[in-house]
Amino acid sequence: MPLRRLAWLLLAALLAVTACTPTAAAAAPPIVRVMPLGDSITAGLGSTTGAGYRLPLWTRIAAQSRYRVDYVGSQQAGTVPDPDHEGHRGWKIAQIRAEVDAWLTSTHPTYVILHIGINDLAWGANPQQAADQLVGLVDQIQARQPGVIIILMGLIPTSAGLQTQVAAYNARARTIARQRFYYVDAPALTPGEMVDELHPNDGGYQRIGDVLYTALNRAEISRQRAGTSP
Repeated sequence: MPLRRLAWLLLAALLAVTACTPTAAAAAPPIVRVMPLGDSITAGLGSTTGAGYRLPLWTRIAAQSRYRVDYVGSQQAGTVPDPDHEGHRGWKIAQIRAEVDAWLTSTHPTYVILHIGINDLAWGANPQQAADQLVGLVDQIQARQPGVIIILMGLIPTSAGLQTQVAAYNARARTIARQRFYYVDAPALTPGEMVDELHPNDGGYQRIGDVLYTALNRAEISRQRAGTSP
């Protein structure tokens, strides 16, 4: 076989192999660090998995290819591929504020998913004063971890016996959210989606996970378009 023809055959074979190589697989999706921060709802109390909203949120993220998530936190709980979190049963806003600096310093999250305040209201705190505590917590997180993106989910509006207090607290949270962090309303869960006055069951946590996925997904797409590195 003439050398020139052999060279052309080898080149054709090389091009064919190159054409069959999937280029999309060359770049793995970025991994973002997410701290689920709050009280017993973040911990997952009332769910059969012990993971609460963290499992449906993880499942939704795993079904897309733009990014992956690394949950971070000093606590581990629940049947979920990554059990890390900062959900503390019974804690109030002031207790979170007393510890959050150390948690942020050790984990450096890209996102904080924050859901806190129902224990303050359940123990009789004035909603406006509790919301002021929330403002202080947000300020503290942003000062300790510059550039962190906070996704604040309001309190469940149908929490039995606390609907009026929750409405006032959430209204204040929405007001302070403008240009400071993402705010999302918690779904109005039905009695059939709760295990008690305050805690969702699996169906309720699924709805919460869906709401948080929508917020996180919107924030991460925006961050990627802006070219901000994890």
